[in-house]
Amino acid sequence: MLGKLLKHDIIATWKVPVALDAVLIVLGVLTAFAVQGIHSVGDSVGMSIFMFSFVGVFYIGIIAANIITLIYLVVRYYRNLYTSEGYLTFTLPVKTDMIVHSKVITGSVWMFLSYLFTVVSLLIAGAGFIKATHVTPAELKESFTQINAVMGLTDPGFIAIMILVFLITPISGILCMYFSVSIGQLWQNHKVLGSVLCIVALYIINQFISQIAFIGSGFWQMMGSPDVDAIFGRIYRNMMLIISIITALEGVAYYIVCLVINRKCVNLD
Repeated sequence: MLGKLLKHDIIATWKVPVALDAVLIVLGVLTAFAVQGIHSVGDSVGMSIFMFSFVGVFYIGIIAANIITLIYLVVRYYRNLYTSEGYLTFTLPVKTDMIVHSKVITGSVWMFLSYLFTVVSLLIAGAGFIKATHVTPAELKESFTQINAVMGLTDPGFIAIMILVFLITPISGILCMYFSVSIGQLWQNHKVLGSVLCIVALYIINQFISQIAFIGSGFWQMMGSPDVDAIFGRIYRNMMLIISIITALEGVAYYIVCLVINRKCVNLD
């Protein structure tokens, strides 16, 4: 039954996320061409300003695409479960948990793809910048060697942590929003306001947690070290590991609360 719910949710939601992912790729390609075109416009100040401005549009665009994807998924979650549509949703011959599972899995997949296409778009734009600045393969290799010496990019531990962060972040992000909406709908009136206030509260809490991660990893202590390069990679990996663990625990908490609320405390319009 979960498979049927997933199929329905994916079919019902795919158009907007896929369109936005396509926009991300187009933005990356256009930015790559714009950056390369700067050298071809000569002394034309107006064209140079226009092309540099496009880089700003690219930056705003990739942020907007991810935010719009998230908002779209959250609005659908709210409408499907906590508006008049909820009367139909909760009469389906399936357990409430399965409905929540389907929403969470679908939202996580679309957010993961949004993050993935963002990375691809950045790589395309970056390739255009590298080509425009005539950076040679030898120079790229030297830069990578220097960064790797500090960060340990090829270290299996670093790679594992980065993969963990990339997998956990979209899942926890969508769960955070679903949690906020689930809490907000408990308000008798002003459900949207309740959801927004919950999001703001969680943002403040997460900022505080980030500071704890900084301190716990030794990041601030590193600033006073005479040899920052020697310990930066280790400190950064520790910080990302702490943040990953905390984010995963938060995601589990959000998920459990969503299940409990949808089982017992749904306040339909």
